[in-house]
Amino acid sequence: MTMVELAVGWLASHLFDRGRAQEAEPAIEEQLRGLAGLVQARLEDDPALQSLQREAESSPTPTVSTRRRVVQALEDAVWTDPHFGEALAATVDRLRPVMPAAQR
Repeated sequence: MTMVELAVGWLASHLFDRGRAQEAEPAIEEQLRGLAGLVQARLEDDPALQSLQREAESSPTPTVSTRRRVVQALEDAVWTDPHFGEALAATVDRLRPVMPAAQR
């Protein structure tokens, strides 16, 4: 899985797993909030992210097409903004060792 795919998977998990926040270690939850904030700040007006957020409010999982669109939008953001790419990579690197294997 690429860095961007991991980031989108963790973002979706953060948005869709409403009950998990109470169970997660505070440090992990803080890192996931940081990832969500980073992505949301960069893609705030992107229709793909808006769709993901709407789906999180009304369904248990994101659609494959929405998830794919968010991956593409995030890949485009990484490509056009190297500083954002570095920040995303650093966030993914911090999360990678603490996330469950199924979510890596």
